Amino acid sequence: MAKVKVVSWNIWGGQHLPEILDFLSELKPEIICLQEVIQDLDGRNNTAEAIARHLGYKSSYFTPTYEIDAGKFYKKLEPRVVSMGNAIVSKNAIQDVKLYSLSEERPRFLLEALIPANGQMLHVFSTHLLHTHQKPSGLQEFQAKRIAEIIPKEHALLGADLNATPQSTVVKTLKQVMVSTDSAFAPTWSVYPEGCPVCNPQAIDTRLDYLFVTKDLKFHSFEVHQSKGSDHLPISVVIEV
Repeated sequence: MAKVKVVSWNIWGGQHLPEILDFLSELKPEIICLQEVIQDLDGRNNTAEAIARHLGYKSSYFTPTYEIDAGKFYKKLEPRVVSMGNAIVSKNAIQDVKLYSLSEERPRFLLEALIPANGQMLHVFSTHLLHTHQKPSGLQEFQAKRIAEIIPKEHALLGADLNATPQSTVVKTLKQVMVSTDSAFAPTWSVYPEGCPVCNPQAIDTRLDYLFVTKDLKFHSFEVHQSKGSDHLPISVVIEV
């Protein structure tokens, strides 16, 4: 039985990259699911690649979701148009990747990476659902249903910023096909008030980030970590394979 530590983290464009690198260097997870990763339109300056390179890991894969002006979206970054999306970083070589559309309206995607672990292949997913300011949304619920349809029944894990609270239909939908690795649902957002000018959060009092696994996988040691690397707190769990 091999133990695989997995982290999921919305890294807020990597505008606090030194803090992100320090945290991940200390924790040393084998697999990292990332959201709000950015790269220049020519493919350079990808934050997931920078993380993999710093950690000395073999693989990172990024898929863009849409383009933004980094300077307007992230105060600490210079103004320039970049691609933003999801990524997966792995200590072991990623064998294959797939990309699934979750919605054509206000597009969101589900990234899958096949990663070997103890002679088996793990289906590792990373996604970031539509931000609705914690209000019910038919489109967001449609995206969750798509994930539930796509996730295989075995050897799969999902790291996600669902932009939904534990009581939401989104989370309830995913719990029909997967198991949440955390039952306490401690808050993960927002470390910084500027995490959302509409919500204007004044404390870390909202749960938006999750790690799910299929029912065949054993897990333990779920943790919400403390870090100033993003407006979201990183979460981790140990999977037994």
